[in-house]
Amino acid sequence: MALFSQTSQQGFQALLWKCRMFWPLSRCQQLFAVSFNIHNREKVSYFSFMTSSSTALPVDPKGTDVIPTKKRSEIDYEEEKGWDEDAKGIPEGKLHFSSSVGAPKKRLASLVLSRHKFTNVQPPEKPLQAEEWNRLRESFWSPAMFEEVMLNRMVRCNSPVDVAKSLLTHVAKSNGDIAYNLLVKYLALCVQQGQTSEIRDVYDIMKTRYKILESGAYNLLIRGLSNSDQWRMALALLEEVKKIMIPSRTNYESCIKAAGRHQEMNLAFELYHEMLSKDLVPTLDILQAFFDFSRGMKGAEIQKELFGILLYLRENQIYPHKTFMRSIKLWFESIPGGNWRGHLTNIKDR
Repeated sequence: MALFSQTSQQGFQALLWKCRMFWPLSRCQQLFAVSFNIHNREKVSYFSFMTSSSTALPVDPKGTDVIPTKKRSEIDYEEEKGWDEDAKGIPEGKLHFSSSVGAPKKRLASLVLSRHKFTNVQPPEKPLQAEEWNRLRESFWSPAMFEEVMLNRMVRCNSPVDVAKSLLTHVAKSNGDIAYNLLVKYLALCVQQGQTSEIRDVYDIMKTRYKILESGAYNLLIRGLSNSDQWRMALALLEEVKKIMIPSRTNYESCIKAAGRHQEMNLAFELYHEMLSKDLVPTLDILQAFFDFSRGMKGAEIQKELFGILLYLRENQIYPHKTFMRSIKLWFESIPGGNWRGHLTNIKDR
């Protein structure tokens, strides 16, 4: 409860062109409290809020008090978490087959029985020549899956981008093409390491070859670019996504954080309200980010937005975790001329 009183120098795309590639068109056991005191004031009004979840239901501080029912978008499609699914394996006894997926039963069963073979794959520590990649491929238990499994392991092991690039360059020379799923795995590795120029190269290649990308690729691109000095390109990609599908929560939150980091809070709140209007559920992480990015900033509108978030947390009995509580405390204390003071204290769960 809280009580308040007021890599490499050469880009991936350039490498492919060098190869003469031509691309066709629960409740917490311990609660924390924060008390704020305004000096030289006679009257004090209080309100409280609690949270036990990492995800909050959407609310528009400017609008209604009605809590929306859960939408399909509450379960966010976190594709970037699935790049290493082959290595994880599939639990035996829970294997389901679907003809729409197009994967033969025997192949899926072999993945279950041989999942240890995926996790035993160790990526090389440096870029390899074509002959070396060929030898590794031929010695692999399933050569047809070698590139996919190897890139999965590179993502898991956070291998140098140059190593993955040498593998894809070898694939391009050998096959005259690079499959979509391999490009996405390479993109995941570049995003993981913040390789902005490589992210741009992969995006240029994918947009030349494919008219529309799937949501997992957009999630990676927006996340990667929003964490770079080219964050406004992430905003452009968000607009592109809007034309073909409902953007994911991840898309919006990546852009909101990018705007907040650059002190463009009006833009951040605009994206936030747009996100809520689409019934996308904000996480406590993004709500905390608003307090972090707004620290020390003047403006009645910003205070109104943040108090709206606090009222929402109180009215829905959502418990902020300790880090979030500290962010709220520091924001109150940073309000110019506010003269707020706060401290953390334990309270009994009763």
